[in-house]
Amino acid sequence: MSQISDGDAQRWTEVHELEPVDRPHPLSAIDRPLRVAVLAGGANTERNVSLSSGTAVVRALRGLGHAVAQLDSASPPVVPDQDPEESFLTAEVSEEDLSDRPDAPTAVVPPDLDALQQVRDAQQQLGVLAEGLLPVLRHADVVFLTVFGDEGESGATQALLDEHGIVYTGPSAEVCRLTFDKAVTKEHLAARGILTPRWHVVGRNRVEEGLASLGVPGPWIVKPVAGGSTIGLSMVEDAADLPAACELASAEGRDALIEEFVPGRDFTIGVLGERVFAVVEAITDRELYDYEAKYTPGASSKQVPADLTPEQTAHVRELTAEVHRLLGIGDTSSRADFRLGPDGRFTFFETNPLPGLTPTSSYPLSALAEGLEFPQLCEELVIRALRGAGKLDGDPSHLRATR
Repeated sequence: MSQISDGDAQRWTEVHELEPVDRPHPLSAIDRPLRVAVLAGGANTERNVSLSSGTAVVRALRGLGHAVAQLDSASPPVVPDQDPEESFLTAEVSEEDLSDRPDAPTAVVPPDLDALQQVRDAQQQLGVLAEGLLPVLRHADVVFLTVFGDEGESGATQALLDEHGIVYTGPSAEVCRLTFDKAVTKEHLAARGILTPRWHVVGRNRVEEGLASLGVPGPWIVKPVAGGSTIGLSMVEDAADLPAACELASAEGRDALIEEFVPGRDFTIGVLGERVFAVVEAITDRELYDYEAKYTPGASSKQVPADLTPEQTAHVRELTAEVHRLLGIGDTSSRADFRLGPDGRFTFFETNPLPGLTPTSSYPLSALAEGLEFPQLCEELVIRALRGAGKLDGDPSHLRATR
């Protein structure tokens, strides 16, 4: 892993310390431009979703006048040993041209697993960061994390940034370790009264043995026990098809999670600290709301606010806030997924404290329906990260220089 000396870090801070200037943009809540490193990409199956999310965040924060470095965690800098300051670019956009939602290419298909492994073996250190990126990350006021999968959502990237004293958006490494494993999350919440489908974990190298002890009635949903974007998801009605579904779910080397299928309508709700956003209903004609349904334009639609009674809306929002609290996610983002069954009960499926931010993602749509436009949502995540690190005075419009 590339290292920079304390002397180099001090020199860069002294030379490039941001001086107080006018507010970077009329819509910005901060009175000076920030250096923000947006870390995206990675070498996992959610790479394309991550790149789309990262591009949207870069455009939003640059549009607000901040200096932003766009980094792929699986790719070293094009110019080795470049002054980190040169990575941070601005592109202020007028108020009328600033999009209120994510502006980026969509992620239609997941990348090839073999190609990803080659990238990881050749370019990444510790499985999360390419050589030469650390100096740029250390030069930023804050790192905006949009790396997903086992690099970002598992807590591995957060732990590395913690080791180097780098401030970042989103949940802590500890929260990520809890929420990345769906079975652990379900066990944690079920023990605290949250309704979730019955489940069974099948070890990736012990499929026959694991299925022999299956006590969950069918039909079933089979998916990786860890991971997102519904990659590796199957619906199984015949027990004879379970081995193949488990093999698909374990393609990235993870265990398979078998859940009892619960019919009903799918809902997702975004959270930011104490604030619970609007309820979004995902609607698709496909059998499953899978990767293609999520990210292929036209394959699904989303209704917000969802067509629920006031009582149902209030209840599922309360459940979402409770999930956020019970998992200790804190003053940052999360997105919870529920299904409303024929019996009128909401069943919890999973939560993601590092939700996607693509043009088709539910989290920014949930926030927008409550009046929080995408550029302000991105900046609010930055503000909360800086405040949590003690680098922001009480009023978000006054950034304290504590670099």
